[in-house]
Amino acid sequence: MMRHFLTVSDVMTKNVVTVAEDTSFKAVAAVLAEHHISAVPVRSAFGGIVGVISETDLLRKEEFQRRPRRPWQRGAIRTKADAITAQMLMSSPAVTIEGGCTLDEAARLMAARRITRLVVMDGDKLAGIVTRSDLLRVFLAPDEEILARIRRDVVDRHLWDEPLAVQIDVLEGVVTLTGQVPQRSTVALAGSLVAGVDGVVGVHNELTWAFDDTARAAGPFY
Repeated sequence: MMRHFLTVSDVMTKNVVTVAEDTSFKAVAAVLAEHHISAVPVRSAFGGIVGVISETDLLRKEEFQRRPRRPWQRGAIRTKADAITAQMLMSSPAVTIEGGCTLDEAARLMAARRITRLVVMDGDKLAGIVTRSDLLRVFLAPDEEILARIRRDVVDRHLWDEPLAVQIDVLEGVVTLTGQVPQRSTVALAGSLVAGVDGVVGVHNELTWAFDDTARAAGPFY
């Protein structure tokens, strides 16, 4: 049986507001304010998502209105400062991810692209938006829920023939493993699997073993 990981679709915002490419600057600002959001996807005339507008994009206009223009200030930043429609404001193409991807995959993509949100797609259809704060919510899970995940995804599915011999304690997301497992190799495996459970902040692995299966008898090789 495979382990269960939370996916992007588990934590994303599903009811996503969008704007059309020809939406005016002021209308985009109004959408952000009305819905208390920091970014909005831009849809094409055919319904596809072609970009994203963030508060930072809107603030480019204010930034450049307060200081004289320089000849070298060209390109995307200058275009956003002069923008009057969503098409001119947006960052394009939108950085997207599928809803079935894991949270660590989403986090790595955000870090690689230096962004704070991803557009979530279901094939060619908009499914939601996921932000860095959405990814962090996994660490707000109660200790009881984290313990249940460990028992379900690690103990019951992968590790111990006699799970009662292992004590699992969770405090503020930190897991302590005590007790004895049959083989030494299981100790490291247990710590690794538990550390990968959604919501786990850290692992104190104090397990012991009955048999050292990592030892290799010395002898001639033929």
